[in-house]
Amino acid sequence: MRISPFRFVRRALLAGVLLIFCLSLSACSSCSRQVDEGDAFVVILDASPKGLDPRFATSDSSAKIVGLLHAGLVSLDTANGDRELRLARTIEQTSPVRYEVELRDDIFFHNGTPVTSADVEYTYMELDSELVRSPFAGLTRRIERFEVLDERRFVITLKEPHAPFMSDMALGIVPRHQCAGFEECPGAPLGAGPFAFVSQQGDMRVELRAFDDYFEGRPAIDRLVFKVVRDDNARLLALLGNTADLVQNAVAPLMLPVVEDSDRLETMSTPSFKYTYLAFNLEHEILKDLRVREAIAHAIDREAIIKHKFRGAARLSTGMLAPEHWAYESNVKRFDFDPERARQILDEAGYAPGADGVRFELDFKISASKFRRSMAELIAQQLGEVGIAVRVRSYEWGTFFHDVRSRNFAMTTLQWPSVLEPSLYRWIFHSDNIPSPDNRAAGANRGAYRNARIDELLEAGDRETDPDKRRAIYSEVQQILARELPYVSLWHEDNIAVLRKGTERYYTTPNARFDALKQVVPAHKANIQPTPEVQP
Repeated sequence: MRISPFRFVRRALLAGVLLIFCLSLSACSSCSRQVDEGDAFVVILDASPKGLDPRFATSDSSAKIVGLLHAGLVSLDTANGDRELRLARTIEQTSPVRYEVELRDDIFFHNGTPVTSADVEYTYMELDSELVRSPFAGLTRRIERFEVLDERRFVITLKEPHAPFMSDMALGIVPRHQCAGFEECPGAPLGAGPFAFVSQQGDMRVELRAFDDYFEGRPAIDRLVFKVVRDDNARLLALLGNTADLVQNAVAPLMLPVVEDSDRLETMSTPSFKYTYLAFNLEHEILKDLRVREAIAHAIDREAIIKHKFRGAARLSTGMLAPEHWAYESNVKRFDFDPERARQILDEAGYAPGADGVRFELDFKISASKFRRSMAELIAQQLGEVGIAVRVRSYEWGTFFHDVRSRNFAMTTLQWPSVLEPSLYRWIFHSDNIPSPDNRAAGANRGAYRNARIDELLEAGDRETDPDKRRAIYSEVQQILARELPYVSLWHEDNIAVLRKGTERYYTTPNARFDALKQVVPAHKANIQPTPEVQP
């Protein structure tokens, strides 16, 4: 099939947005940034954070804020995705299982208490306790012994080699004196990151302040406010109305022409390690048939979706890893857009079309995002062309994600916002990581994929420390997954940041985190006054 003419749709969309903008301005002539948040730097999020304790921060919104509140021994939230030291002054791996660590001598929690070896020991060794039971409990299980030498030096000995362990050290450190004896740290979050906690209003607003004693220097942003705005149009209006400074990956690409025409705003676009995919419940009577999944893969015109829905701001994916990743394997089975081949496969699988042209029906469960729903409806339309009748069902995020974790779905689409460490494959595809109602710390194998060879490879990939041998392991992993299709790989979306013109020193990271905010100079401090917007 071919998508309906894009130009007409875009013009209609832009006209609608401008009309809404005009009505909003006329209804509220006093809606200025001073009335809303004073001189705060305002970041708009599209989803609510689910807690600010780094030991439980599994949602993308939580992780973005937690990365500014809490610091780990290392960080992966860097401009190029490479690992950098943070709280650790040095980390020396003296054997495949032994790590000697020395902390910096200028690191403090936000209440002025020094960060010590005891805090790291508590954070790491309590993740798997009956009280805490963190989703990151695997870190504790891998440690054989944690030896505190003094307040700044300690030695970690693992039970067996674990190649990504230094990346695991990015977990934010929490203060032992505040958190010991509790499941989650009581009171205000207390970290050692560049910003300190001020307040939180439900799940819709979080305010932080610059931490004067941050070891890399005090941030130029005095007050940092995160606001949750779930409506796509409302996020754009916040930018155009001058009540927000930054929105990242939360403005629909079709809206970007409005931004590009604004004298107040500028955009920044860079490739990312984000990965969008179509997932299947492999216990579903129809979808457990590999031939059906192959037909679905052939029926989706991903290039057309990228062109018309993303305005080209995405790249086709062949698997979880982006082409720039050190472990990326290009020699994998591919399923190009070929609806005729899709029909042939379905015929061979015994799914002949009925009198109405329908072979079978599937539910396609998604979140309530308008943009994601429009993509799902387009995919459903394309699948309909080969005789698969798809019902798109959208739900509020909490309900949707609960259903996905409970395997109460047939087909869904989700995104991994950051695929930096290939050990993530184990979290997603190892048979031990199939969630169950009584296993709170279960992994992300939500489609119940099972393959003994994959399990063996993923365990070996975690143990192997030789880079070339490890690359070979993940090469085979990618080849198997591309053949067996527990996911249909869709695309890697670009990171697109929309920010107030005059904002200095911002950059995007491959994992789309906000590390740059610790060095950003807001427009009002840079003494750059944007040209006043002319009301349409």
